[in-house]
Amino acid sequence: MTNYRFSEGAAIVFGGSGGLGTGIVDLLSKSGTDVAFTYFKNKEAAETNLKTIEENGKNGYFESVDLLDAAAVESFSNSAKEKFGKIHSVIFATGPFLHIMPVLDAKPEDVYATLDTDIKGFYHVLRSVVPILRDGGGGSITALTTAAIHKYISTDGLSSIPKAGVQHLCTAISREEGHNGIRSNCVAVGQIALVSQKQQQEIDSSDGVADQFLQLVPLGRSGAPAELFDTVVFLASENAGYISGQSLPVDGGYSA
Repeated sequence: MTNYRFSEGAAIVFGGSGGLGTGIVDLLSKSGTDVAFTYFKNKEAAETNLKTIEENGKNGYFESVDLLDAAAVESFSNSAKEKFGKIHSVIFATGPFLHIMPVLDAKPEDVYATLDTDIKGFYHVLRSVVPILRDGGGGSITALTTAAIHKYISTDGLSSIPKAGVQHLCTAISREEGHNGIRSNCVAVGQIALVSQKQQQEIDSSDGVADQFLQLVPLGRSGAPAELFDTVVFLASENAGYISGQSLPVDGGYSA
């Protein structure tokens, strides 16, 4: 395992109970840092994550947080800071389940919900954590987005359009908070071989979108979960101390 460096304190993972968030939480704690994380509905997964953190020899903390509730997001971030003394990195690994379809075929309420969760949710996260990072002398913010931002694939609008907003918020923070020692980056996620049964059924019935995507991937395969987790934790760590304002695709060359 790569020796990722973190200062004293803890990382925060928003969306730490999902498939991607769980792997990120695990690798962070294996890398030697305490971890605070949120979940929305899956408390069982959150409790399993906490056990994993403790088995890795670190301390964990979690709460159920609705990202659309700005006060709840701020309360969680402040509680994490009080518990661990300092927050050195923040990872935004959450997002709603997305249907694969032409964007104008989507129900308006589904589009609004996706925009709210991604853009409003991430904005609330930034409002809550940037002052904490400033007070601690800096740190990192890393957001998961999508490779479709860099190269659009038909029927992936519900993913790429909101995540483009997340990317631009990351860019804004990198420009506006760099003098405070705060780095902000995105990981543009391609097709990773880690999906729920519901998502797999959606992919299988999506008129060959998954096959269409893979045909455009120079490496010719889906990414392994560890390849994504390593990239996210690298950007969050001090190993990436001179990287900011970037969107790094983990997509097998799809967006090249």
